[in-house]
Amino acid sequence: MKLIVPVLNRFDLLKRMLESIDVEATVYIINNSKRAWPLQINNPKVTVWWVHLPSNLGVASSWNLGIKMLPFEDKWIFTQADCYFEPGVLSELNEAANDAVTLCKQFPYWQTFAVGEKVIEQVGLFDEGIHPAYFEDNDFQRRCENLNVRFDFLSKNVFHDNSSTISSDKSLALKNEVSFANNSAYFQNKVDTNDFSEGHWTLAVRRLNSWD
Repeated sequence: MKLIVPVLNRFDLLKRMLESIDVEATVYIINNSKRAWPLQINNPKVTVWWVHLPSNLGVASSWNLGIKMLPFEDKWIFTQADCYFEPGVLSELNEAANDAVTLCKQFPYWQTFAVGEKVIEQVGLFDEGIHPAYFEDNDFQRRCENLNVRFDFLSKNVFHDNSSTISSDKSLALKNEVSFANNSAYFQNKVDTNDFSEGHWTLAVRRLNSWD
C-alpha cells in the first residue's frame, strides 16, 4: 500500500505510527517542518520517501500534493503522524472502494482515510483556500455529500492523539487561534453562499494564516 503523511512536528509520534504498520507499505512523508529529521524505523515492512519542504504547505495542500505525486492510483490513503493502528486496519483500508470516501469509525473520522479516484474526478481536490489546518475535512465532506458520494467506515480502530501538533507548541497554538477563526469564517461563508467549489490557494490567505 501507499500511505501519505503530512507532518509538522512530533516526530516521535511519527516513528510510533510507522512502527505500527503491519502491511508492506511505502510511506510518503510530506515534511512541513523545514528540517530534515533522520528517523531510525524498526519496521522492515515500511519504505519511507521523504518530501522535504522549505515552508509549511498546510494540510489541504499537502493532501493535494500527495494525490498529484501519485496520479495513477485508484485511491489515495492518508494518515496523520499522531495516529497508530490496530492490527488489520490497514489491510482493510487498502481494500477501500475507488468510488467512496473511507473514514475511521471513531471521531474525528478523518485522522486516517481513503479517497477513491472517482471521488476526486467528481468532487475535485481539497480546498487550498483553507490554510494551514482545520475545516479542510469539513469542506470536502460537505462537497461530497452534495454530490451523493458514498462514505464507508472502517471496522477496526485507528488510535489518535488528537491535535498533538498544536498542543506540543505554544507558539503554534497562538497562531492557530488566528487561522482557526479565519478558516471557520471562510468555511461558513461557503456554506452560507451555497459554494461547493474546490476553492483555490491565495497568497493573501497563505500569509495571513501562516504558522511559519
